[in-house]
Amino acid sequence: MPPFHPHSVVAARGNLPRLMRELESALEQGLHERMQVPLREVVALEQPRSAFLSMPAVSEHFGLYINKVATLFQRSATDPLPTVNAVVTAFSTRTGELLAMLDGAAVTNLKCAAVSALVTDRCARPDARVLAIAGTGVQARQQAVSVCSVRPIQEVRLWARNASRCAAFAAELRASLGQDVRILPCESLEEAVRTADVIGTATASKVPLGRFSDLSPTVHINCMGGHTTEAREVPLELLRTSTLIVEDLATAVAEAGPVHASALSLGQLVRTAREPLRAGRTVFSSTGHAFLDVITTAHLLRELEHHRD
Repeated sequence: MPPFHPHSVVAARGNLPRLMRELESALEQGLHERMQVPLREVVALEQPRSAFLSMPAVSEHFGLYINKVATLFQRSATDPLPTVNAVVTAFSTRTGELLAMLDGAAVTNLKCAAVSALVTDRCARPDARVLAIAGTGVQARQQAVSVCSVRPIQEVRLWARNASRCAAFAAELRASLGQDVRILPCESLEEAVRTADVIGTATASKVPLGRFSDLSPTVHINCMGGHTTEAREVPLELLRTSTLIVEDLATAVAEAGPVHASALSLGQLVRTAREPLRAGRTVFSSTGHAFLDVITTAHLLRELEHHRD
């Protein structure tokens, strides 16, 4: 039976800088355009509030057929179970064999961190020093790791509706980022984002988190929470007046609204000059796409094979 790689193994084997370069190279070569990626299937239930997802993709270049299957359950604050449970199955397109099964949350975490690093590196000013993060969960941690991997961040401002979780997150970042980075919990979102160079929103909010006033004219924003046509973390006007980046244009328009119709896809982003992007305000409005899971899975299978040897 092919191995199942749990969260701890996948997290340990993923190499964020290397995967970021591999994503960039694949996009520059147009490999994502040669994949077959059907629309994701979602079955939703009201009682309990939950969703069941299937996200397949096939790449002959990588020799992979993958399917990420996941469940999403709305949890109470006292429920110890995770909101998301997911598994990625990887098959060979050459032999049909099942190659491996990987913890889906760990694959997603690595993928999101790598794509955030790539987009931030393309869009944020090279001298970006101040990062603001809204949220305290896994995606918020990804923003700290990904942005700090590509920019010389000296100050991280944190905001969350739950003050105790914000304080705990601040302590965690102080321990992981060291004394050279100032960690500053903020009492309001507006205090956190004011004149920040990079902002990461990573919440489950269905309505805009705030007004996002007093933004730097060259700020880059990574919106990593769940965005739909009727729910988003940032004001619609902010999206309308910024240069938008999305993973896949058709998916973004269908799932997050027509405001994304003129957005740059990742494939277009890597072919766009950096200087004009860095001179204005940019927003990465993430809706996800399975072609990124294929590239991430291929990366992980190589890393796992290397460490096995």
